[in-house]
Amino acid sequence: REPLRFNQVLLKMAEGREIDLSTMGIEQLTNIKTQHEQELQEISTNWRTLKEAESRYVSTKSGLSTIAINDGKEILVPLTASLYVPGEIIDTEKVLVDIGTGYFVEKNVNDAQELLDRKIGIITGNADNLQAVARQKQKNLEVIVDMMRSRLAQKEQMQSLPPPPAP
Repeated sequence: REPLRFNQVLLKMAEGREIDLSTMGIEQLTNIKTQHEQELQEISTNWRTLKEAESRYVSTKSGLSTIAINDGKEILVPLTASLYVPGEIIDTEKVLVDIGTGYFVEKNVNDAQELLDRKIGIITGNADNLQAVARQKQKNLEVIVDMMRSRLAQKEQMQSLPPPPAP
């Protein structure tokens, strides 16, 4: 029997780079597979974090839409994630908006909703980009695993061949 031959198998990497898997041995393929699995795990964690942030912004936006109907009513104001104190809504036209790193800006409700819409859009776009990267990494991982299987099958085939006749 003739040993298996590999055509060039290119793996698409970030920044448009390509790696020729057909020139790699099992150990190199295993390393690349491990790297891809770790990167997929990190991407998945980052995607979940973005989706949680998106959910918080959507929830905040929903709360803004109900603020006007609560004029003069008593509410619970969060001081921390687990500590709330009683308060009263006095001005339903203006809200304090956290713009990051502990800075707050007073905005009217419509401007606050527009800001939240922009933030939600940015986060959604980033999450979608991460999802596209994850899909490409998953495809790459499948190609790597297929190449590893082919290499192992080739190795088994070579070991099952009878030894060449002695001269």
